[in-house]
Amino acid sequence: MRLISLPLLLAVFSVVTWASAEEIRVKATVSSTVLADAVAVAEAGDTVILEAGIYREAVKLSKAIILRGEPGAILEGSDPLKADWQPVAGMNDVFSVELKKQPEGLLAAGAFIAEIRWDRAQKAGEWHWQTLLEKGTPLSGFKQVQALWMYHPQEKRAYLRWKEGASPAQAELAVVRSNKPLIEIGASGVVVEGLTFQGGKTAIELGKGAKDCVVRKCRVDSYEDTGILITDGASQCTVENCALTRGALEDWRATNEIRRENYEIWRLHKDVGKYDRVGIDLIEPGVANRILNNRFDRVFDGICLGDYRAESLDKPLPDAESGRGTEIAYNVIENTRDSGIELGTGCIEVNVHHNTLRHTHGGFRFKVPRIGPVFVHHNHLIEGTPFNLWFSMDSSPAEGYIYHNTFEGGDDAAIVYSSFNAMRNFATPKWHVLNNLALNVRDGFFEQRKGTPPRDFTESNNLITKDASAAEDKGLDLSTYRNGKPLPGCEKGYYHGRAPDVGAAEKGR
Repeated sequence: MRLISLPLLLAVFSVVTWASAEEIRVKATVSSTVLADAVAVAEAGDTVILEAGIYREAVKLSKAIILRGEPGAILEGSDPLKADWQPVAGMNDVFSVELKKQPEGLLAAGAFIAEIRWDRAQKAGEWHWQTLLEKGTPLSGFKQVQALWMYHPQEKRAYLRWKEGASPAQAELAVVRSNKPLIEIGASGVVVEGLTFQGGKTAIELGKGAKDCVVRKCRVDSYEDTGILITDGASQCTVENCALTRGALEDWRATNEIRRENYEIWRLHKDVGKYDRVGIDLIEPGVANRILNNRFDRVFDGICLGDYRAESLDKPLPDAESGRGTEIAYNVIENTRDSGIELGTGCIEVNVHHNTLRHTHGGFRFKVPRIGPVFVHHNHLIEGTPFNLWFSMDSSPAEGYIYHNTFEGGDDAAIVYSSFNAMRNFATPKWHVLNNLALNVRDGFFEQRKGTPPRDFTESNNLITKDASAAEDKGLDLSTYRNGKPLPGCEKGYYHGRAPDVGAAEKGR
């Protein structure tokens, strides 16, 4: 039996019960420190178990413990907002209330309301903050974005246009309590599993000191900024079997019929809002992190590996080793308001495979991979609108391989060049595009956007067809393609016929 001091034991006894010397069970109470108290008395190797209930606190894990949630254990990052909303004179259906401090986010019944940033919405016209609050976005109004809010820093007031112009007096409103992640991991060997997160700015952050950590079987039902963040050198960490959704009052699926209206959700966040809201974001990560078997639905971006400071060749690469050896595999990403997967930075030994992207707005996007090799293979992209696989921002000097992917449906080509940098010719000279299948893709395999030169990547055995059976035995054997060695996933014996099948699936396997 581990000995602990009597004052400490008494301090936590009412909220912590001991199942064994290595297991601490926690019950939700009105205390805002019940979880932190349990973590404080836990030692490396112990398991802290959260029983069903709502825990309104944030905690940092600085020792190798297991934090496990039983069904119904929820970490809640918001607090109810009781406010006297009043109609705004001269603004139809808009209400306001005095708030001394700017909230990190505003929710209604657990769903985030889209935020306008006052400093970014000053330009006169359809995207001015007053016009947006009264009329919604220019083309779709409030059909897709059901409500809007803004904090006015000079007036110290919050403005809100509630659903259908109704008074927000009866709405179940809440504000994000803090800009801190609900769980911050800063030690080796930490495991977080089975928990549900909602209403926080960030659900989980794996940061400085995090190594060989695991986040698994967790649910992120709503987040304002990032679902799970891997940053500040966190290495050899795994995020697996988690489910993430943005949890917002925005309802859409990318379709060609209302393509421009869909784009307004992107514009609202990127042009006048708080920029991207990413499901799993790797920003300045360490090496050998793994993102496996997760499911994303109705997020802004799905999975991003990159650094906004290096999205042009005119900017230096902060750290070439950042993100080395990242694996992104077997994830399902659906209904994104922006990209399904984004890759940038050095992209050294990055392996992205066996993911399914369906109804994604930005598809699979490359934001200036610099070095490589990066391997993108055996992915299935379905009904991308507008993009399936998209080279954007600037040329990519990286060594890269795109092979055995299937592009099915969608409104554009399988691969699109769309450079944002008019100062230089767009180029991807070290990329190899092999054995890919474009199945019922409207604009075929490749589209050259205005202002970009023809493709210069190496390409072979890519097939455009309406008949999937035409892909059988039409591929190039890649088991010795890279200097006599196999590309990942194409080791000797990886196909059974005369030649590999084109696309993500080998017939009969």
